Amino acid sequence: MRPKSLTSDVAAADSGCLVRQLTAAISVSFTLVAAPAFAAGYGLKEHSADAMSAAYAGAAATDSDASYLAYNPAALAGVKETDFTLSSVVILPGSRGRYTTALTSAGTPTGGGANPSGYISGALVPAFSLRHRVSDHWAIGLLIDAPWGLRTDYKPGWAGRYYGMKSALLTIDATPTISWQPTDRIALGAGVQVEYAQATLTSAIDTGTLGTVSGIPGSVPGAQDSFARLSGKSWSFGFTAGAIVRLTDRVTAGVAYHSTVKHDLKGPLTFTLDSAGVGATIRAVTGAFTNTRAVAPLPMPDVLNFGLRDQLSNDWTAMIEADWLHWGRFRNLTITAANPAQPPDVTTANWGDTFFGSVGAEYHASSRWTFRGGVAYDQSPVPDATREARIPDSTRYWLSAGVRYRMTEQFDVNLTYSRLFSPTVKVALNPSIPGAALRGTLTGTTDFYVNCIGFQLTYKPD
Repeated sequence: MRPKSLTSDVAAADSGCLVRQLTAAISVSFTLVAAPAFAAGYGLKEHSADAMSAAYAGAAATDSDASYLAYNPAALAGVKETDFTLSSVVILPGSRGRYTTALTSAGTPTGGGANPSGYISGALVPAFSLRHRVSDHWAIGLLIDAPWGLRTDYKPGWAGRYYGMKSALLTIDATPTISWQPTDRIALGAGVQVEYAQATLTSAIDTGTLGTVSGIPGSVPGAQDSFARLSGKSWSFGFTAGAIVRLTDRVTAGVAYHSTVKHDLKGPLTFTLDSAGVGATIRAVTGAFTNTRAVAPLPMPDVLNFGLRDQLSNDWTAMIEADWLHWGRFRNLTITAANPAQPPDVTTANWGDTFFGSVGAEYHASSRWTFRGGVAYDQSPVPDATREARIPDSTRYWLSAGVRYRMTEQFDVNLTYSRLFSPTVKVALNPSIPGAALRGTLTGTTDFYVNCIGFQLTYKPD
């Protein structure tokens, strides 16, 4: 749909160009992408402080407590009567960017800070798991956790504000599970995922440049910013299934599958226009930049987990984990507004499938003390061509250690620490990228690190 003619002050402007620029302006706000604060993409793995202590090595093959339901529903088989876990992980990231070029689409400097820091926000990730033995062969359970999430927040006026300011994604899962043990060596499990998702995205819009190319008098590129905000919510469903098999007296293997959960994030799309009146003029003539509602489909990847445990002796156990994540489902994000004057926006992501691998060890020092440690490789799904300020994601490396203490005959406590390292990566963005016509040029580097501190309380009667 083409916009109406502008007033006599801007009659010379090309209306077709205005439509294209409006489409680009809307796209500034709605690239739902992930900050690399925790796991790769917008994933969270911190559902069990005990599993984190070994960098999740062998998590899919472990049923020692209820927290392992997050990685394999067949972990139900480890319950004797009734047990539960409460896990909480504090995530303390550090982040910084160094941008050497920040230009509007008109080629003028954007102004603002070019060296942002602290834009990846910390978080507290809780999880609750419960298991109950129904009979010799059957058990049921419940897992409540947050499998996906992110939060990045840049300060107002930073140099790359047209590529994003705030991005937040929160999910909460409730997964009732059931397991069946046909023999004492085989456990099969399955569950239904009920998932709630909530997202908030904000960005600056360079209405100064948009007004300049449209011939609106007084327009100044980079000096007359408007702001857009999208808030969306969704409920959706998926499933999980898995098996744990005791291959020998020493070796246990586990495999689990978590299906994709597809969300349609729906909510208000609102605009705060510049004080100079450029955005208001565009809204009056075309109907764009009018508060409305919008929908943004967002898929969560399906995940395949494989774990292996080898009990080397009464005291030592070696563990490995190999997980595949189908991030390739996230090819693009299409934002469709209820306002017909506001064209749909398609943002290309082209994420790729990824691999997570870890190795770890467990040492039983006594009947009360157990020590665990591990290292992991966590591949990023974001290709270099689509990495942006909202997506400073890169492959990271985990180093983890932790201790479990048997306080009483019923309660264990865990304390875990993990450090995530990530290399410095480049950001190279320009108006020729689809959807970035009004965002300008932004080039530089970004890097981050993460400290994770986990605490877990386990009720597990002997």
